[in-house]
Amino acid sequence: MTTARLIIALLAGGTAFLLFYLLIERLFGRTPMQRRLSTLKQYTVGERQSEESALRRAQHSAGDFVEQSPALNRIADLAAPKLDQAALTMRPSEWLAVRTVIALASAIALALLLPVFLGLLLGLLCGFLVPALLLRARIKRRRSRFTEDLPAMLQLILSALRSGFTLQQAVDAAVRDDEGPVAEEFARALSETRISGEFEDALARAGERVASVELVWLVMALRLQKETGGSLAEVLQTTAETMRERGYLRRHVRSLSAEGRISAYVLVALPIGASALLFLVRREYMSVLWTSMLGYVILGTAALMMAVGSLWLSAITKIKV
Repeated sequence: MTTARLIIALLAGGTAFLLFYLLIERLFGRTPMQRRLSTLKQYTVGERQSEESALRRAQHSAGDFVEQSPALNRIADLAAPKLDQAALTMRPSEWLAVRTVIALASAIALALLLPVFLGLLLGLLCGFLVPALLLRARIKRRRSRFTEDLPAMLQLILSALRSGFTLQQAVDAAVRDDEGPVAEEFARALSETRISGEFEDALARAGERVASVELVWLVMALRLQKETGGSLAEVLQTTAETMRERGYLRRHVRSLSAEGRISAYVLVALPIGASALLFLVRREYMSVLWTSMLGYVILGTAALMMAVGSLWLSAITKIKV
């Protein structure tokens, strides 16, 4: 490999790495303490920023460019439900633009390190699939946190109800100074209710977004209480206790299955790590995989067996409660 190709590969790889890092920060965010410090900096003398960063402006410009094309805009809108479930402020057009730039940078870097066809194929696949996997991980993490925080939020609402508040006033008081997916979804439900509709219907839509069985139970309990009467505080108390016991059982089952999940991670990562190590130290030994037809067959068979094995390990280690 010539020096020029190596420099271009390093630049493209660095660009892809930087974009991946920024994407991970956007998807998974910062810690609550970092968010509070960032908010306080805006009100500190000499620290207030009135303009967006250059990367954010470039992201908005790329999104505007995508929206100018009806065909690209229709493709971008396919990701809108996922972005809504992840509670991202990024527009679908911006998401498509970011994925495209990451895919192109990864393809250029791998095309200079590997054979051109194989590098382009792997780069495009990694550039488009990895952000989608990160988005799914963000949605899964948010749903898990929603399920864990929901009983505590119901306890706050219950305390406000016993103080004489109505249901919507109690929810508003509970989410006003809180943060997290539960507060976000309940605040969104309140906003939808103020515009039009019933609070239970807005909560049902929130339950669909976060795929929460517990929230579906809460909506059913609220509707039954509205139709049949009775104490709303007692209904919420029973629902919160049921959710708390269900959460304890879920954590207990997860701890019992931890050994199997770790073994699955090791078995999946071992052949990938060994192949990467051999590629770095004995590249000529591995080059037969992409320089001959037999090598392509071996790569395809290995990828198929890895996919089947990963699905099988996931099925035997995932226990739904």
